[in-house]
Amino acid sequence: MIWAVVLLGILFSILIVTPGIGAEIVSRHRHLVQYDTGVVYDTKSGLEWYAGPDQGTSWAQAEKWVTGLDAVGGGWRMPTPRELGALHHIGDGLSNITRLLTNSGYWIWAGQTRDTAAKWIFRFSYGGEGWNGQAPADGGRAIAVRLRTRY
Repeated sequence: MIWAVVLLGILFSILIVTPGIGAEIVSRHRHLVQYDTGVVYDTKSGLEWYAGPDQGTSWAQAEKWVTGLDAVGGGWRMPTPRELGALHHIGDGLSNITRLLTNSGYWIWAGQTRDTAAKWIFRFSYGGEGWNGQAPADGGRAIAVRLRTRY
């Protein structure tokens, strides 16, 4: 009897504490898997991605969105330039980034900064990257990343 109560307690904890458990795969693209939660899992890197609003944003707006994101259990951060570079693939989607991460812009902000005026940004049209203090003409975009811990 006690073991049944313990087992039920463990099962309840898993279902309540582990958001996203039971999420269903809705699409695949190369080594990327999209779940019905909006999370895109990269089976090569072990990272999970979550696309931000598809609109031009400043670095400060992107950082605020990412750090405030609590979707599917939270724990999100801004990506590094190297992580963004791994998503770049000529011919993918509208902007050379997988169609699983909705994005009509060519620039995505990275979390790295040099000072208050210089923020790192990655250009998906050709894979370029560099420091910029403000959103480019076609608008920077926000994207969140975390290590996979939820499924």
